[in-house]
Amino acid sequence: MRDILISHGAPADKAGIVAYEMARNSLEGTYTHGINRFARLVKSVDAGTIVPSAEPELIAASGGMSRYDGHMGFGIVNAIFAMDRAMDLASGHGIGLVALARNNHWLRAATYGYRALEQGYAAICFTNTTNNMPAWGAVDSRLGNNPFVMAFPRKDGKHMIVDSAMSQFSYGALEVARLAGRQMSVAAGFDKDGRITTDPSAVLETRRPLSAGYWKGSAMSFMIDIFSACLSGGLPVADIAEQEDESALSQVFIAIDYRKIVGEDEADRIAERAIGYLKGSTKAEGTKEIVYPGERMLRTREENLREGIPVDERVWSEILSL
Repeated sequence: MRDILISHGAPADKAGIVAYEMARNSLEGTYTHGINRFARLVKSVDAGTIVPSAEPELIAASGGMSRYDGHMGFGIVNAIFAMDRAMDLASGHGIGLVALARNNHWLRAATYGYRALEQGYAAICFTNTTNNMPAWGAVDSRLGNNPFVMAFPRKDGKHMIVDSAMSQFSYGALEVARLAGRQMSVAAGFDKDGRITTDPSAVLETRRPLSAGYWKGSAMSFMIDIFSACLSGGLPVADIAEQEDESALSQVFIAIDYRKIVGEDEADRIAERAIGYLKGSTKAEGTKEIVYPGERMLRTREENLREGIPVDERVWSEILSL
């Protein structure tokens, strides 16, 4: 993937970052935002939507807050820069916030939570998207499914992290299910006749996914859009929707050095107590295990390192054609 990106005009250092993170996404089980999306990313480079050599530019700063313009660069590269800058600010202020306008799709939202975790920081990150989800009670899509991340580290490396779109299922999850020819586990959205369905193909056709938590996910999506666009001075979903491609997104990265106000050992003890209490839940019929957010990824990573990363042959053939 790195070589392909370089052949399409990307600088070698940026191509390496993008290729590594996309491979890592697939390694850790987020196939939808790993190599499954690589061909689409290359097409965005060829179309000029992604400017491979672009560098983020500081627009404004105050205390522990900064605002940058991503100048339409690689979403992953700009987002890593923003998360790293947020951690730099947090090292001095205890908390750091970087708002980033005009960035491209950052692919797996959890990438930036994990980056903070690896340095011992807690993190909150979110982004808006194009209009791909209807507001609760609406038919046409005027909200984004706006992913949201919360991450908190553990000393043993078994970190806690949630990466959630505001739709019941992300479009990537729907696409993977469609490729595999399977139904979604619960209601996913509406078909062309306005009926609730678990058929991913039907939801992809109508672009009417259910918001997570019905009206709650709808409200959360709207407020994530407000925070993302207003803090970065970037585009809200209303303006992103007018573009041909999903680009010029608004994103926010918050790093928290909690160790400045609570001891690492104390926080770890509290987390262990919370996880133990959660796992002591009485399981419903058919439930094999209760897991905390981030636990399944650790197992998927171990399995894929041992057995190899599963790749859909159609996806692989498209990558080879590039």
